[in-house]
Amino acid sequence: MGLFIGIALLLIVLISSSTIEKRLKNIERQNDRLIEILEKISNK
Repeated sequence: MGLFIGIALLLIVLISSSTIEKRLKNIERQNDRLIEILEKISNK
């Protein structure tokens, strides 16, 4: 029983960490885009 719970917890941690990683990459892309836009505005 304890082994089953341990495996389940491990799967939950792996799935949630990959989801968090995807969200962080999306945020990073958005930040890069914002920086590009701000640089264009400041160069005008």
